[in-house]
Amino acid sequence: MAFFSTLFISLLLTIVTIPPLIRVALHFQMVDAPDARKTHTTPVPRCGGLAMAFGALTPMAYWFADDPFIVSFLAAASCIVFFGIADDFFGLRPRWKFFGQIVAAVIVIAWGGVRIESLGVLLPEGALLPLGLSVPLTLFVLVGVTNAVNLADGLDGLAGGISLLTICFVGYLAVVTGNTTIAVASLAIAGAIFGFLRFNTHPASIFMGDSGSQLLGFSAVTFALLLTQQSAAISPLLPLLLFGLPVLDTLTVMTTRIMRGFSPFAPDRRHFHHRLLEIGFGHAEAVVVIYLLQALLVGLTFFLRFQSGWLLLSVYCAFAVTVLTFFHYARKVGWRQKRWPALDQIKDWFKAVRGKRRVLAMAFPLFRFLLYLCIFLSSLLPPPPQTTPAFCFLALGLAILLTQRFRPQALRGLIRAVFFLSIPMAVYWGDQTLCAFMNHVGERLFTGFFILLFLTSIVVSFFSTRQKGIWSTPLDFLILLLLIILPNMAGLSYHNQRLGLVGLKSIILIVSFEVLLSEKRGEYKGAARVMALSLFAFALRGLY
Repeated sequence: MAFFSTLFISLLLTIVTIPPLIRVALHFQMVDAPDARKTHTTPVPRCGGLAMAFGALTPMAYWFADDPFIVSFLAAASCIVFFGIADDFFGLRPRWKFFGQIVAAVIVIAWGGVRIESLGVLLPEGALLPLGLSVPLTLFVLVGVTNAVNLADGLDGLAGGISLLTICFVGYLAVVTGNTTIAVASLAIAGAIFGFLRFNTHPASIFMGDSGSQLLGFSAVTFALLLTQQSAAISPLLPLLLFGLPVLDTLTVMTTRIMRGFSPFAPDRRHFHHRLLEIGFGHAEAVVVIYLLQALLVGLTFFLRFQSGWLLLSVYCAFAVTVLTFFHYARKVGWRQKRWPALDQIKDWFKAVRGKRRVLAMAFPLFRFLLYLCIFLSSLLPPPPQTTPAFCFLALGLAILLTQRFRPQALRGLIRAVFFLSIPMAVYWGDQTLCAFMNHVGERLFTGFFILLFLTSIVVSFFSTRQKGIWSTPLDFLILLLLIILPNMAGLSYHNQRLGLVGLKSIILIVSFEVLLSEKRGEYKGAARVMALSLFAFALRGLY
């Protein structure tokens, strides 16, 4: 239960915190103003890191208040967030940002025991680095990767998506090596990223800022170093592959700046994502390309986790040479992504179809039916909970009906809050007895409803003609990628695979419910009735 509750506490805390933070940031003009180097054209609040920190660190503090490593990590993360917020709002000089990162790194090294002592094949067999070399090297890696992820935060959803793929794999490593602490902490970070990305995908309504990107980079590299240094079965060189893309990007950019006589910290448009934009990729296309590159590295890390360190080094060098050769060739010959006339015709057709709303008119009823079906079926499956929660669900269902009747203007906020609090519990509890109700074919059919719901939500989002709301974004690609990968991860127990699928099902329901509320444009009576009926069914399952 700790795994599941951690994921959704962090997810919900982040989602709930972001809207008021946006309003406060806009009121006090705490925004990221557009300029020639940036891709956004309007001022955007950059306080998302604060919401992610609140969402991620709260469940960690609850579950592991007496764990020395987590306590040290919470102190270090707070330091990272403090200096990041100061930079986001007041603009710190680079040396002050480095000072904050160094302090945070020293905390987890001295207090949390995070040290690089083994370098695998780079040292004689069984040899460990002395303390005088281990501590400076660990400090350099922690600060370096933290800044690499920070510098990768150049497009909407980019740093968040890279970090999500990375932290999910770190959590996987923690589960298979039996490190429950890191597994739960990784889920807390992943939940915060999921909650943030829906507001951050293009066009973003909020940025994570330095506080968020530094927190994600610092968290991922700290957890990865602790795992790989403590487990003899896993190569200590795995973090090189895992963080290879942002590190390669940072080293390339800084080297180019120095060769041109500029400061290595001077901002420019030479990062990989900028180069992809220059050669003709759109914003979302560039983000997905980098997601795919990071997914490739994560996949290689998975397959090579027990292999020789020399093989790891060789694979990473081949990857780095391939990427750098591609960008060098593209710049040298002026290569641009080919825009096929047929693609332009397809885009024109999509625009015409979207304008006529034909596809939306067909897809939306199916989407709404599948969402209501998944909600209602989930409410029928849970095992009997305690009597008090059952009466609470009855009261919530009654509150929805009374609000619909006497105060309809408050209905949207109420059903949204009740949905976020109750449906993830229904999905979780229902999965515990799913096997008793259904055979293997029935389970697959039930899971298929969720997959079909997710696909129809993408169609509805893509063909929607509304100006505001939820659009189909690269986050949908990430969810689909995790849906494909999770059931096939070797080393995970059947129980852990089911927990992962339960988490993804709940995320699909949350995303789909947000799509429904955005598309209904103020008409929430149907959603209210289904929610009330589901709550009554959920409560009756608990009472009888």
